[in-house]
Amino acid sequence: MSTPRAAKRPITSEDIERAAEILGDRARRDVSLAPFTTYRVGGSAALHVHISSMEDLHQVSEALAEVDMDVLVIGRGSNMLVSDAGFSGVALTFGAFADYIDLPQKDDYPGTAPLALFGGSVTLPVAARQSVKRGLTGLEWGVGVPGSIGGAVRMNAGGHGSDMASSLESVRVFHLRKGREFELETDDLGLRFRGSALTDHHVVLSATLRLGWLSEGDSGEDRLTEIVRWRRENQPGGQNAGSVFVNPVPGEVSAGALIDECGLRGFRIGTAQVSEKHANFIQADEGGLSHDVVAVMAEVRRRVYEQHGHQLRSEIRLVGFDAEANPQFADVLSSESDTSVATIRLEQIIERIFSSESRPDASIPMSVLSGSQLPSQEADLSPEVLDELREAFAKDPTGGIAQPETSRVVIVDPSIVEIESVEEVDVTTGETGSSSTRVVIVDEDLRQSTDDDFPADTQSKTVHHAPTSTRVRIFDEDGLDVSLAEIVEPAQWGAASSIRNRLMRVAKRSGAAPKNRRKQLLIAIASVVGFFSLLIVVLASPIFSVRNVKVEGVRYANSELMESVISSLKGESVLTVDINVLQDRLESDPWIESSRIKTYLPSTAIIEINERLPAAWFVGVDNRARVIDVDGLVLAVLDGRPTEYMLIDGVGPNLIAGATAAPEYRAAAQLAQSIPVEIQTLVKNLGVGGSDSVTMTLTTGTLVKFGEPVDMRNKLVNVVVLLRRQDPNGILEIDVSGGTPVVKSA
Repeated sequence: MSTPRAAKRPITSEDIERAAEILGDRARRDVSLAPFTTYRVGGSAALHVHISSMEDLHQVSEALAEVDMDVLVIGRGSNMLVSDAGFSGVALTFGAFADYIDLPQKDDYPGTAPLALFGGSVTLPVAARQSVKRGLTGLEWGVGVPGSIGGAVRMNAGGHGSDMASSLESVRVFHLRKGREFELETDDLGLRFRGSALTDHHVVLSATLRLGWLSEGDSGEDRLTEIVRWRRENQPGGQNAGSVFVNPVPGEVSAGALIDECGLRGFRIGTAQVSEKHANFIQADEGGLSHDVVAVMAEVRRRVYEQHGHQLRSEIRLVGFDAEANPQFADVLSSESDTSVATIRLEQIIERIFSSESRPDASIPMSVLSGSQLPSQEADLSPEVLDELREAFAKDPTGGIAQPETSRVVIVDPSIVEIESVEEVDVTTGETGSSSTRVVIVDEDLRQSTDDDFPADTQSKTVHHAPTSTRVRIFDEDGLDVSLAEIVEPAQWGAASSIRNRLMRVAKRSGAAPKNRRKQLLIAIASVVGFFSLLIVVLASPIFSVRNVKVEGVRYANSELMESVISSLKGESVLTVDINVLQDRLESDPWIESSRIKTYLPSTAIIEINERLPAAWFVGVDNRARVIDVDGLVLAVLDGRPTEYMLIDGVGPNLIAGATAAPEYRAAAQLAQSIPVEIQTLVKNLGVGGSDSVTMTLTTGTLVKFGEPVDMRNKLVNVVVLLRRQDPNGILEIDVSGGTPVVKSA
């Protein structure tokens, strides 16, 4: 892989200060990167951020947008060598937020190639073993590779006749420079032998692999055992990063064989040497220098070229080395394959994805108004309607509805008067026969009430009036003579009296009032029936049934339960679905701390899941593993060994999923979650030796006694401070059970 891009200018202390300010508590300064790599050598990073969530990634993206500095993405560090001078940018390591596995069931996909989803932080050995356990094949080779899924995608890791490219279907990537997630197909990644177009700006969040089903009688476990055995017999342990050089001609010419033919097994410079067990491995001594490792690489490369004519290319990522400052290593540092063309193509693909997601819907016509783009709705209107609108708004420059030009009004009750037989009367003048007269139909069943019918709104103190300049009061028939008298000035009384007399005569016809009441009752009944009929039709309409279900926040939860809830949602009305029952079903899964289901018209439901996070595991009497969270809740009972979590040594109770472990196990899980990054690599496991004994064992053999599961935070702080000041290799035991550390030297 290519080294991180060169910055446009040297990183200054002001740049580091600004980036640290943006990152806040997430960032730590001058953190040694040696513990994060399998070489265990090298200098410090100017800034280090341990990524525990997507929010952390977005925060790093914001910092990179403000400060132009290099970024280094570290997975398991099994293919990386950091220079002794360190790294001048921000280095990222990753927690368990991308450590999830979703494997298919064979019965769910009969006759089809199964797709398996792995989080970017999942280690290849765990992925290989879990897939075989589920009856899948195609990833067994990964059991001997100590890297992560994300790192394996980036370098196209492989072995034993296979690699990631042979089964990779797609990947989910977070682009640190753009602050966005993208789904990329395998063809977009520029995969090649031990390389790809991905750079440190591309964080692999997850990978989807197309595997196969193991045939009847085929033992995947035997295959795993054989690969592990072969690795142990043919490859050295200790501090190394696997094969150093890429095979010049894959499948034909081996880099290891060429080095061996040069007689370089055991060749040493300072604290580094070519392995005696495998010539393409370079070992580093404990406390050694990365400078010596590169010096051995340079000499090996020179001799192979002189004797065989092959230019060996480094398979290891060389971080922080400067060819100008180390001219003797220039050939090694520049020998890594140039991936710029593939990377440029990848960036173009991402840019197209970004553009397509940002572009507005092309099906919506656009028009320009005052220099800005607005959706135009005119395309849905007929020319006649548009002409009518233009004419109406043209009369009023403010955009309001034009007021009537005259106040000629005819008041008609349609239940008792035919419109054609009513004389046209100007209310203000009493004149009749005008062609511009407005007809106001007075219908008690349709008219809107005013404050004359009911008191004014006591909160708003406002009343709605008709849009005419003359206020008209309308009463029932019993008060008709009074109301009509009030709407006519005394000067027009004679002209209006004919209307009054005619309406009074008609209103006094027998049966008029009962007829109106029956009509009102029938309309009220019909309205109620119509409302409920419409409601039933709406609820039963497939338009408002759930068809699209989106799930957010799921990593560990039971996939069968999720599918069951999704199936229960689909087809239900978004207006009446009982989401409380479905939420209770979801929260019956120990992995799910809380859930929320939201529905949106016309046909969408969103399931939001808040999961518990695994912290540690222990083995029960039945030899099955119990995964617990920081509250001691048993999240899962497994047949395998979830080595990606911290082990609580010893034999514990046979608890079922959903049960709560004893306080000492809860304290141990909290310790596992709280151990600072700087000493995580020193911790081998935790332990429980009874109700009053919590312990921690370091890789140096040091035993740390925490005692009773109380005040664990302060006890851990004391241990961390002590390990900062003293070399753990010289410590036999640390006892903080009494609060004050008591140290026994080796």
